Amino acid sequence: MKLRAERTEFADAISWATRTVAARVTLPALSGVLLEAADGRLTCRATDLEVAAEISIPVEIEQPGRVLLPGRLLAQLVARFPDAPVQLEGESDQVEITCGRATFHVRGMQVEDFPTLAAPAEDAPEGVLKADAFSRLVSQVARAASTDEGRPVLTGVQLDAADGTLTAAATDSYRLAVRSVSFDEAVEGLALVPARSLQEAAKAASEVGGTVTLILEPGQVSFLFGDRRLTTKLIEGSFPNYRALLPDAHETSVVVERAALAEALQRVAIVAMGQANTPVTLHFGDGSVDLQASNQEMGDAAEALPAEIDGEGLAISFNPAFLLAGLDATGTERIRIELRDGLKPAVLKPQAADEDDRIDDLTYLLMPMRVS
Repeated sequence: MKLRAERTEFADAISWATRTVAARVTLPALSGVLLEAADGRLTCRATDLEVAAEISIPVEIEQPGRVLLPGRLLAQLVARFPDAPVQLEGESDQVEITCGRATFHVRGMQVEDFPTLAAPAEDAPEGVLKADAFSRLVSQVARAASTDEGRPVLTGVQLDAADGTLTAAATDSYRLAVRSVSFDEAVEGLALVPARSLQEAAKAASEVGGTVTLILEPGQVSFLFGDRRLTTKLIEGSFPNYRALLPDAHETSVVVERAALAEALQRVAIVAMGQANTPVTLHFGDGSVDLQASNQEMGDAAEALPAEIDGEGLAISFNPAFLLAGLDATGTERIRIELRDGLKPAVLKPQAADEDDRIDDLTYLLMPMRVS
């Protein structure tokens, strides 16, 4: 292999590929980045066997070839390259990398050991949506996915593409987040995607911008961002029927300033620190919401906020971290909390400031905590 690349493009390509390089691997080749030079382009590939990253950039090729280089070492070198063209020359056992007056000799790895990446089928159906909308959807929903590997299906986010809309849902059995966005070019399909993989795709979407192409296939899903691609395996199993959990009615609705409630919740919840499963209780009534928390070892705290309440007053207790996550997910100045009673799930939704205000189609359902 012998080629010349622009430093910025080469650095971006290595940075993109190495996002899937695992810190600890059972197969040494998984710690590497495969560089393949052919037909005027350099393709960089990496995988951790769950997520695969690929990017292609234009380069000047004198001699085509393939090499497998240590990913983290390569990323650290590239991040410190001077502002000059990059030249690569060598075979699979050793590659010389030159940038300006800096020269590095990097020992290669066995190319044959690098696993084959599953590229999307050419005739696979594709959907297109705006990158910022996709990134926001994932940030709002994926936070509700479980981190408990004992229940794999709950560590994923279900993507349901139907009727021109992409609906994402995640739950850890204590909370549920559901959000929908419209496709620019629609596709249909159902996929249970690992939350970590989806968050990586969302991060890429926010970095690259423009649009995201979604390719749904049996066993895998791919996200395309121009010359960049992330492909991830799907989680096997059936996602819970979350639609059956969404209440179709409520007895009390509360509209409150989101930032004020979040700040008050953070202050009151301080006394719960250091004691597991200590809830914060919200009392709704008489035009206010009163927050209370107590800890036998540290004391108690209370704060009251004005609120618009429609319906009977009631008290309900929540895990403060889960409630804060829901408040953060809505993102609007005001939020609506829909309640039935103190023992049934509450629903948080963005609240429009006026009739012309466009808000996200987000539902954040939160199970209450029982207080003795």
